[in-house]
Amino acid sequence: MLLPEIKERKVKGMWRTVMIDDEPWALEGLAEVIDWQAAGFSIEGRFTDPQEAFAFLCENQPDVVFTDIRMPGISGVELISMARQRGIGCEFVLISAYEDFKAAQQAILLDVCGYVLKPYDPEEIGKVAGILRKHLKGRNALPQLDWQDPPELTLKKAAAWEKEFRRYTGGFLCLHEDPDISLEPWEGVQLLPLSVKGAGKSFLVLSNDARSALAAFPCREGWGVSQAHASVEENLPVLLKEAWYALQCRFHFSAKDLVGEIQLYLCENMGEDLILGQIAQHYHFSEPYFCVLFKRGAGVPVMRFIQLVRVNYAAYLIRATDKRLQEISEQVGFNNYSYFGKLFKKYQGITPESCRE
Repeated sequence: MLLPEIKERKVKGMWRTVMIDDEPWALEGLAEVIDWQAAGFSIEGRFTDPQEAFAFLCENQPDVVFTDIRMPGISGVELISMARQRGIGCEFVLISAYEDFKAAQQAILLDVCGYVLKPYDPEEIGKVAGILRKHLKGRNALPQLDWQDPPELTLKKAAAWEKEFRRYTGGFLCLHEDPDISLEPWEGVQLLPLSVKGAGKSFLVLSNDARSALAAFPCREGWGVSQAHASVEENLPVLLKEAWYALQCRFHFSAKDLVGEIQLYLCENMGEDLILGQIAQHYHFSEPYFCVLFKRGAGVPVMRFIQLVRVNYAAYLIRATDKRLQEISEQVGFNNYSYFGKLFKKYQGITPESCRE
């Protein structure tokens, strides 16, 4: 199933809102019951398919979601639970055609912001909008977890960067193996050099439009480039992890946030037994839908991506460590050394033994 084309209506300064109901007339009624823009909300997506809606939530991280309780495939309560498990921090409002005490209890447990009945009452929806505004204004960002594993990140003259971090709202990290390579700044960015153990040349790229700056990155080949992030100073360990895997596994992160998240997950778990159906289930998608989603965002089928990540990281370990080849093959997820050697030759053009020589 292909992803739907979403015609977003983004309005600067508005709370980004998504509406989900399997009945089109109900969606239309909710969208028109009050003047949402006047209330401070911009409707970015309306969905009748909860699975497509969930993919959109993962990709776009809206501020508010109105969802019907009873829908085919995934109920509203299940959708909220899935979103909470994925760390999606938006405010949810449950919709029902009748008073449902059990659903209301579940809503309380899931910490939803509101519960409204159909047909919609403009006064009641207006009250819910007011509650949403209050919650959204007081919402704090979740803290980021530090990444403690090698490589080591050493900031040079970090104190002098504080002014730059205040000037720019986002950025990304670039790593290269060649210590003599240069990187010239392009429009709208500030380059800050830093030292990363195991990488020859490293730059932190700051910009007030990190996504556009990343899209305009002038020399992608040979560079390991992280995804674009806001709050760069707080997210440095995450940027480092992404750029490191991109460099050593030889791939580019997708411009789609959800697919980029999946790529990172596959890198972090390359040594595990990665079964396609289980990976899809981990992200709450059917296997066919997951495959279409990934290939559309990454440009390659998911199983081919896993093979490339494993083989390329194995090549890095062969060159950079003294570990036995059998040990390396197991570390990157191959239980059969003969199969590892076959795939290594296919993608690297040489055998693992020749790579070490």
